[in-house]
Amino acid sequence: MILSNLRELYKSLKENNETYYIFEYRKNNSCFQVLFDTFNSPFELHFLLKESNFSFKIIVQKGFHINEFLDRATYKNLCDVLMLKFDEKNPFSTKIFFEEFNSKIPQYKQQLKEERELLKFYVSQIEESDKLYFDGFIEWNKINNGRGATIRNLEKTRILYPNLYEKCKRENISVRYTHIDKNNQTD
Repeated sequence: MILSNLRELYKSLKENNETYYIFEYRKNNSCFQVLFDTFNSPFELHFLLKESNFSFKIIVQKGFHINEFLDRATYKNLCDVLMLKFDEKNPFSTKIFFEEFNSKIPQYKQQLKEERELLKFYVSQIEESDKLYFDGFIEWNKINNGRGATIRNLEKTRILYPNLYEKCKRENISVRYTHIDKNNQTD
C-alpha cells in the first residue's frame, strides 16, 4: 500500500530542512500521536496511543510503501484500543485503517520543536535508557585519542536534545548522560 499523503508531508519536511513531524490521528475514541521520522532510511511511522502504553511502528519503504498487515498481537491490541467487536460480516481491516489514516495525514505546518519530544517514541530503543539527563560533553577532537562520538550516542542526543545533535556530529562531541535530574534536586 502507498501512503500518498505521506509523500506530500515528506516534501514539505525536506523543503524546511526537518527530519520528523508529529501529528495526531483519531480513530473511534482513540487518539494516537504519530511520529513520521525521516532521519534514517527506511523511514518510520510510530503510532503511540495517548494515555496508554500501546504503540506500534510501521516501516515506510521507498516510494512510501508500507506493509498494511500487522502481527497478530499488534492487530489484537489495535482492535482492543479501538473498542472493536468481532463482526464476521464486517471484519476489521488494517488496509482500511491505513487508507483512512492516509486521508487524514495533515499538511505540513511549522511546529515548535521541543527537547525530548522524541523520547516517548524511542524510550525502549535508546542506549542506557536509565540515563536520560545531560551531564556534560566529551570533546573528542580536543582529547585526540583516536576515539569519537558513537552512532548510538549521537542517536540518543538526536532523540533527547535535537538542538545539540548537528553540533555534536559536526564537532565530534559526545554527550555524557546521567540518571540524576539535576533540575529537580532540592538542596
